[in-house]
Amino acid sequence: MNRDEQKSRPRALPPRRRKTGAQASLYPSENSGGTWIGINDAGLALALINWYAKPQRDRSLCRSRGIVIPQLLAAKDPKDLAHRLKKLPLSELNPFRLIAVCARTQNIEEWRWDGKSLTSKRFSWKRHHWFSSGYDEALVNRRRKPLVREMAETPAAIRKLHRAHEPERGPFSICMHRDVAETVSYTEIAVTKRKARLRYVAGAPCTKKMSAPHALPLTRGAVLQLR
Repeated sequence: MNRDEQKSRPRALPPRRRKTGAQASLYPSENSGGTWIGINDAGLALALINWYAKPQRDRSLCRSRGIVIPQLLAAKDPKDLAHRLKKLPLSELNPFRLIAVCARTQNIEEWRWDGKSLTSKRFSWKRHHWFSSGYDEALVNRRRKPLVREMAETPAAIRKLHRAHEPERGPFSICMHRDVAETVSYTEIAVTKRKARLRYVAGAPCTKKMSAPHALPLTRGAVLQLR
């Protein structure tokens, strides 16, 4: 996952293990403790993107969307996640899209909060891509989708994609660069039968090196369906 932010925003903290309810978890964070991506030892991975296509309220009147994932990583499965999500103070949050991937159940689900209602949609167990942009979200999606259509499903291809500047370096490239904002980090999560590994790039992935993997042992039976 590439994270795009204003250049004036403080640099995030590197990934580390944490305790979230009864679960152990692993994620990078803001200085405030919030995050945009993480995984727990039940094999539940979460990523949150801002939904700029929906009306945004004044940020000073809202709570940070960074609170969402740290609270939800306490969930043990998708059903528990749904229960916890509905208990969040959603009316105080700007619109977002939450992508939840559960390795144990091979479940991919997108939760959408548009500022008024919460809905969800399930996806098949295969590669999918989501894009968010405060520049022009609809146009950015149209320009980026062709770039991922024929991409090979290998770690090397995924990393190359997240460093890419096609069709040109700017607001439409997946590694995004604008005058006031840019891609500020890349996070990669891989899950095997026994552990999750998270690798992180602190900065634009086109210029910075990836960290050594951070490992999180999974609880017994967390990924029973993986082969």
